[in-house]
Amino acid sequence: MSLSIRISPQLALRQSLEINLGQVISIKPELKISLTLYKEREGICTKLYKDALKKGNVRQYEGHGMTFEFALVSIKDVPEFIYKQCGHAFSHCLMSGWDALLGGQRYARSRGSWLLFVIHDMYPEMPEKAIEYVAVHERGEMVTLGDHNLASKLEFAIAAKENKLRWYMNWIEVNCPASFADVFSYQVHLDLPDTEKMRDALEVFQSSEEAELVLNMIEEFEWPYSVLQRLSKYKKVSDEVAGIISRAISSAESYVSSSLRVVQITTSVDAMVKETLHEIVERGFKQYVSIARVGDLWRKQLISLDTKFAEVLTNKQQLLGLSVYIDELGEAGNPNSLGLPLDFAEMLALL
Repeated sequence: MSLSIRISPQLALRQSLEINLGQVISIKPELKISLTLYKEREGICTKLYKDALKKGNVRQYEGHGMTFEFALVSIKDVPEFIYKQCGHAFSHCLMSGWDALLGGQRYARSRGSWLLFVIHDMYPEMPEKAIEYVAVHERGEMVTLGDHNLASKLEFAIAAKENKLRWYMNWIEVNCPASFADVFSYQVHLDLPDTEKMRDALEVFQSSEEAELVLNMIEEFEWPYSVLQRLSKYKKVSDEVAGIISRAISSAESYVSSSLRVVQITTSVDAMVKETLHEIVERGFKQYVSIARVGDLWRKQLISLDTKFAEVLTNKQQLLGLSVYIDELGEAGNPNSLGLPLDFAEMLALL
């Protein structure tokens, strides 16, 4: 057996901080914007938690080696952008901006304090166990420093330990099928990413027995075969929806041409994309679409189409001259893009 020398997590972090310290003076503008938006969300979450405390709506979870608090909040008090992005549970880390700038996001999250939330009335008569399991998910986000996939694995591992996994999956499928559709994408994230680095971060974050128990539950959880069969059906649906998206964008490309007037381009593309995507509704796929799976595909292909449209507008200005070009652009409502939403969930709502 050979011996190896291993630098302590604390020393490694210190070295990283010393390197990053010299880079702080050249912070990118987009990072400053990101931190500003994060702080705005922090103000919202802090107020929500304080209000929950005043109303006596902060619960304590105790079980499976975990003890933590989470706030029950009403959907009417939560900004739409939060529950549209996060669903019926979310969390926020109160972290230092300097920690984020110097040591990176994971380091800052390991040193921060976390606020956990469950929207108790997002779905009618939400069972107590469903509330508990989704709260566990948010605790998992905390322990794994923001890894959504690993947190989901912890959520389902607890349901399995309590012999309620099939019941819980049925409840999700009936009440929030889009979330169920997203579950299959976790299958490519079943293993802890670089376990040693994860454990190093957790040593700084918390060396408690709870962190070790949580990691073990994540590592040991395996999906029952019957559940995997159901997940495979959802995966097939999302794969077919991905194909429909590609056909829709490909069909629309032929209309993005300098030979057509701008108003003809925008109206034709809009009609063609919606007509092709309507197959999703016709085949009964709409409620089973995994936004996590196809959302990025839609966004990338639409951006590519919008880029081609921008090139057409530039060519038109050169071909027509500024005066004629402005008139033609005005006829179409002065578009700077094709007008289709980048968020595929919003696109689905239009069908």
